Amino acid sequence: MEQHLRRHWLASILLGACLLLLVWAAMAPIRPGSRDFLLDIPEHAAERRLAGDRAEVLPPVVRLTVGLRDVLLLRNSDSVPHQVGGLRLMPGQEFRLPFERATELQLPCSARVSGELTVLVGLHPNPGPDRLRWRLHALEQAVRAY
Repeated sequence: MEQHLRRHWLASILLGACLLLLVWAAMAPIRPGSRDFLLDIPEHAAERRLAGDRAEVLPPVVRLTVGLRDVLLLRNSDSVPHQVGGLRLMPGQEFRLPFERATELQLPCSARVSGELTVLVGLHPNPGPDRLRWRLHALEQAVRAY
């Protein structure tokens, strides 16, 4: 019986800690960091595409947030020029594209097999569920980048 109570007590503590973490994530202010979101066109992207490789080298959707991560940093690490929207990025070139308001853009993109890149710029997340969703999405992006 005593062992059962210990397990129950431990489970209650873990559940309470998880709930506190969720409340913190939903309410705590977001510290400003780098406002850049790097979108790097990798080496040999054009070569692989010409060889018939249908794997996408860039994500289909880039999510930015006004006031937090609102600058799209485009970098061409490939050996050939690439078109992103109205920009022609030469090999090794970088371009910062800042956003000041919420918007949704469909940009032509020569580095994507589909030929299109979607940029979603959202508002600064309010405390509560919006901020929790924002933090979970930021965590997902960090895990994918790793």
